[in-house]
Amino acid sequence: MSGRPDPQLLASAPGYRVELAHDGVVHVHAGPLSFRLARDACEALTTTLARAMVQLARTCPKRPALEVLPGGGEG
Repeated sequence: MSGRPDPQLLASAPGYRVELAHDGVVHVHAGPLSFRLARDACEALTTTLARAMVQLARTCPKRPALEVLPGGGEG
């Protein structure tokens, strides 16, 4: 046992987790990938991802899911 405290959980979602280690390093776990980043590098990555998602929403908006509605086409 090393005596080091466990990382502090900052945020999570199914398959994703972001933690702050005792030394100030941000640990980002995304499925099978893990990154250990200095805070400024994590901020740059987060900003870049956010910009990419905004651009993606502008260039390729989500299409609504198709569904079968009752009573259509009869009559």
